[in-house]
Amino acid sequence: MKQKVLILSLAGLIPLYSQMGAGGGMGGMGGFGGPAVLGTGAGSGTGQRGGSDTGISFFAGATGTYDSGLTGFALDANGKINNSIAAGLDGFAVVFGSKRLRRGSVGINYSGHYRNYPSQSVFNGTDQTLGLFANRQLTKRSTLSFFTSAMTTNRAFGNSFAGLSIDPTLGSIFGPTGEVFDNRVYFMNGNLEYSYQKSARLSFSLSGNGFLTRRTGQVLFGTNGATTNAMASYRLSRRQTISGGYQFLMFNFTRNFGDSYGNGAFGGYSLQLGKRAQLSLQGGFFRLESLGLTQTAVDPVIAALIGISSVQEVFYSKSILPTAQVMFSYRVNRLHSLGFNGGIAATPGNGIINTARSTFAGLNYTYSGIRSIGLGANVQYMKMASLIGVNQTFESLQSSVNASRRLSNQIFFTVTAGNRQFLSTTTNGFKRNSYQVAAGFTWSPREIPVSIR
Repeated sequence: MKQKVLILSLAGLIPLYSQMGAGGGMGGMGGFGGPAVLGTGAGSGTGQRGGSDTGISFFAGATGTYDSGLTGFALDANGKINNSIAAGLDGFAVVFGSKRLRRGSVGINYSGHYRNYPSQSVFNGTDQTLGLFANRQLTKRSTLSFFTSAMTTNRAFGNSFAGLSIDPTLGSIFGPTGEVFDNRVYFMNGNLEYSYQKSARLSFSLSGNGFLTRRTGQVLFGTNGATTNAMASYRLSRRQTISGGYQFLMFNFTRNFGDSYGNGAFGGYSLQLGKRAQLSLQGGFFRLESLGLTQTAVDPVIAALIGISSVQEVFYSKSILPTAQVMFSYRVNRLHSLGFNGGIAATPGNGIINTARSTFAGLNYTYSGIRSIGLGANVQYMKMASLIGVNQTFESLQSSVNASRRLSNQIFFTVTAGNRQFLSTTTNGFKRNSYQVAAGFTWSPREIPVSIR
């Protein structure tokens, strides 16, 4: 029953940043051990809780919600960016689970969510998230892994609340994680990875990833993107692994002229700290080449003649972007768990900024040791700065706390409170400090056994 309490607590608490995996993914056949190097490939945690297979589970619920700051893509009567206060109802249903097969594994996370604000119908709508993962051991030394995810929402802040984005691999630094507006956004992502174990210590992997983002609104741009990675990993000992490789990325933008390409290299180190903790470090760089538009002042004499003071012109730029990531997970005991993820990465932006340097950090904690109560807390920080064109920055901080109380064998009472702040920006001094509180009931039956043959 404590596992159920923890699951319900996690439903509103999983961070929006994915953990960028560092190797193959599964235990091997016989005594070889398979292509696994102190890490997991993209999406390999799909459908799992606490790193273990759960079978297929389901829960659903309804909450009442109060929000002090809904940021619409519109202006108010004073010409300021719209900020609305609203109360409403949310309903959600979630299916998640994983299954280990004889030569592989599969996992699923699906969340369907609908909200209704009677006084602010423009923010009504559905949120849908889906994550699917599968891997297959092709030979004694090789594994093929596939992961895909999709999401649509019009509630950027609501991503961290019950029933949405419970898949820790669904969020992506290339996805819509730095959204300013509570505006409809669509995101799809697909990843394919091949891993080969040369020896008990040495392994190689090759992966490709494609994604797209679309936003409603006449000026918010979307993104088509792709990345590739080629990596070699060497196991120094039972608990330590080093890695290095090459990486490539490409961003192409809709409703906005320009694109960006990057080539780079990276190195990593992973350390298993006892049975309960793991530390992963990665650092590298990208050499970015970008094409875009910029405003250029017209000579005063020409301006006086034709009546135009500035024009747009195409520019080409090169830059070197350092990248880094630190991940730490610690399961204190069966009751406590703690996780941290932070770093610097190149991202396609947030619909306003075109190609950005994102500095991010996240801390989450869960506790499920008080008989029928589950508790959790989450803090996420992000600063996004443009790498090309006019200098623009957005800085945000999100936090939430969550508690659930088992009322009966299958019914839980849940309370979630959160805060979202836009700390600073170079775009007209835009700042926002908003709160959300949600409380309601969740129904969670026992696990539904599903046989996958």
